[in-house]
Amino acid sequence: MDLPDLPSSHTVRADVPTDPAPPRHERWLVGVTEYAGVTEYTGGIGRHYAALLPALAKHGVSVDLLVFSDRPALSRRHLAGVRLIGYVNTRLIPPTLVFGFRALLVRLAYLRRPYDRVFLPEWDALGAALPRRAPLLTNLATSMRLATEVAGYPASSLPLGRRLLVAMQNRFEDRQIQRSAGLIPISRAMREWTQHTLPVLQPVRVVRNCIDVEHVVAASLSAPLPSGWPHGDGPVVLFLGRLERRKGVVDAMQAFAEVTQQIPSARLVLAGASGDGRFEPTIPQLLALLPEDRHNRVTFLGHVAGDELYRAIWRSSVVLCPSRWEGFGNVALETQAIRTPLICTEGSGFDDFCVNEKNALMVPPQSPAALADAIRRILTDPALGQKLTRAAAKSVRHFAPAAVAADLLLAADEILGATSGAGDRAGSNNEASV
Repeated sequence: MDLPDLPSSHTVRADVPTDPAPPRHERWLVGVTEYAGVTEYTGGIGRHYAALLPALAKHGVSVDLLVFSDRPALSRRHLAGVRLIGYVNTRLIPPTLVFGFRALLVRLAYLRRPYDRVFLPEWDALGAALPRRAPLLTNLATSMRLATEVAGYPASSLPLGRRLLVAMQNRFEDRQIQRSAGLIPISRAMREWTQHTLPVLQPVRVVRNCIDVEHVVAASLSAPLPSGWPHGDGPVVLFLGRLERRKGVVDAMQAFAEVTQQIPSARLVLAGASGDGRFEPTIPQLLALLPEDRHNRVTFLGHVAGDELYRAIWRSSVVLCPSRWEGFGNVALETQAIRTPLICTEGSGFDDFCVNEKNALMVPPQSPAALADAIRRILTDPALGQKLTRAAAKSVRHFAPAAVAADLLLAADEILGATSGAGDRAGSNNEASV
């Protein structure tokens, strides 16, 4: 895959003004379970939506946002042209009822006013109860079926209660996909996996994820380091992702054990929440993969929210995203925007924006030896890292919010036809709340 040759500088201008597009005069309903600046937990998808929705608003789209979380909201303010119509804390809802509860509230929000588009990720199946006539576009980013497959957990290996919840989530997510008017996978890999796994009959258009390039770069230079960041000399190898096998954390630990044999001053920092202790390795189990005298070279930060993550990327010598399989990989793209050398895996969503030896080093998944070799190359060859980061900076603007929002609007029109202008008919004073 060839990357577009775009001009670059360290202070990237992502949304350079162009001729303004005509106002869309349409209204979208969007529901999520994570959203940067609103929910306490925010992964790549939450940061993607927080960049994408304001860009849609700049195109003239009226965006109504409905957020579900099991934790209190961080903010209820107006978000850059996006209207937060409801924040629903589901902490007290029994797990067996939460899927239906959320889907019902999305249905009620949809029925309260006309919408031209409903845009929902398939995770947690927020659109499973929508009427079949709803103009539903499902954003294929990940699913429970995919997550368990990548993690290597067959249903028979799960405890009975967990098995029931997984089966329910699979059924609800399948129902949402079946009720969708069209599907918007975030990568070619996501499209191919879905079409191979499910009987997909709807129109499918791939629309990449986006990152707020300007904000990411600025925050990397100005934000504080995360609490617990290690002090001292030596190169820093930063692992980004939940501490789960599917994210490659075991491979990262084994690779680091090899690296320290040649570069004993290297340090490993892991930024990501712990996984389910019933299935995933615990911190003591991960440390056991290293010689005991190197345990003090490892720092576990836990989940790092907000701009501190970008500062951590900037301060690192190399970033690892060694997932077994990834739908897209926003944090890898953010690493490229910050101009820190990136090592990721091949054969999944990273392939849509990474080219081995050109703007990243790519290794086979579940290959600690190849990962260790890539780390050593970056740490011992500064010229290689500079070459990779220069090339990455040239292509990152392709993933800025304005460009991605324009492509999403085009995909929506191709699937659903020209907008009916429901947002205009509804009027700006018809407030909805859930």
